[in-house]
Amino acid sequence: MAETTMAERLARWVVDLRYEDLSADALFHAKRCMLDTLGTQIRGATLPWIQPVYRYIKTLGGDGATVTYHGDRLSVPYAAYVNSTFCYSCELQHHGSYGSAHTGVTVIPTVQALAEQLGSSGRDVITAMAAGYEVQGRLGAPLFVPLFKRFFHPQGVLGVFSAAAAAGHLLKLSAEQQAHAFAIAGSSASTVLEYDQAGGEVKRIHGAIAARSGIQAACLAKEGLTGPLSIFEGHHGIFAAFGGCEVNPDEVLAGLGKPYCIELTRYRIYSTVAACHPTLDVVNDLVAAHRIDYRDVESIEVGMPEMSAHHVTSIKRPHDAMSAQACLPYSIGVLLVKGDNSLERYIDAELRSNVEVLAIADKVRVSPLSDPRSPRFTRVQIKLKGGRVVADETTDYRGTESKPFTDEVMENKFRTLAGVLLPKERLDKIVSAVAHLDELSSMSQLVPLLIKA
Repeated sequence: MAETTMAERLARWVVDLRYEDLSADALFHAKRCMLDTLGTQIRGATLPWIQPVYRYIKTLGGDGATVTYHGDRLSVPYAAYVNSTFCYSCELQHHGSYGSAHTGVTVIPTVQALAEQLGSSGRDVITAMAAGYEVQGRLGAPLFVPLFKRFFHPQGVLGVFSAAAAAGHLLKLSAEQQAHAFAIAGSSASTVLEYDQAGGEVKRIHGAIAARSGIQAACLAKEGLTGPLSIFEGHHGIFAAFGGCEVNPDEVLAGLGKPYCIELTRYRIYSTVAACHPTLDVVNDLVAAHRIDYRDVESIEVGMPEMSAHHVTSIKRPHDAMSAQACLPYSIGVLLVKGDNSLERYIDAELRSNVEVLAIADKVRVSPLSDPRSPRFTRVQIKLKGGRVVADETTDYRGTESKPFTDEVMENKFRTLAGVLLPKERLDKIVSAVAHLDELSSMSQLVPLLIKA
């Protein structure tokens, strides 16, 4: 069959990718992404808003892979489903690459579950991760903004293809089978953004839906099911349906792996929607530089990209964890009154009715601001009692390629999250195993470390 469609071309690249092809930076970020995701996954396993998912999924049974922390055995697609939900529970997950959503919450639970069943090596896992991140990043580059403008959550639309790529690589699909895995996965691409307008914890399963569906698409393709190979660029394909646009496949797929999308990962330490992060960085800097007391604040003016503003300013009074994490004014209030935006602040339901926090939130005014030189340009101005005004701006937030976190920051994040549930000796073993992921002969050497004693 002539390799003419995007699905076929992507499939050939995924099938041909080898561990030896990966750059040192790709290997570095694969390990960092794994540790980052496992930290949120372990901590998320017991968060209250995730328990309905865990209670339901564990009734489905199976014996292919392990549920993190709890130790239940489930079928591979549903072990990945529940572990993905845990990953997405803290709102501390990383962004996978340029043009993508939170690739790690889909790809890592996928490879974690499937590699456990197959006995795949650490090198197999790393290579499958690189394949999944590349596919999601490449498709997301032209689709991310159109998806948001049409109110689709990119995680579900794009994640199903990244999961299909990672699963297909571990299953050692042929190029033809991998192309059909993408074609099948397209029928499961979805998820909408209304959670950022009205709350609800359903966002937590958007990566899970993609992981489960991507794994199943790869398995179905292996069994011989077929799909439309024009799934991406066809008249009724993904780009037309979700982006309302045509794309040039040569532009989307040019220079695959140069650099690898996984090298462009963005990490976070605030337990909020990422669109809040540039503003929170600036507010933190202003507080540190000027020793601001929240009781002296009269008004806060924020200029930020219009799409980001719409994403994090529609909710006025948070009523659950998700609505709080998707509310910039509330998060500014939490930062100024309580001093940080850690997960524990968003677990605290009573804080959502704290009069001091809400009073600060009511003083925040957000307006659209654009700078063609920087899509994340953000400016903050705080007016204090007595007429004093302090202001600062940023072109990006910390944890990105331009402002990377140190290894110490990332390891501390993991230990802070996972240390709530696991003893220090176990944390040490996980950190060591991930640091030597490329030397593990099987994922079975890592998985038992993630289960409670």
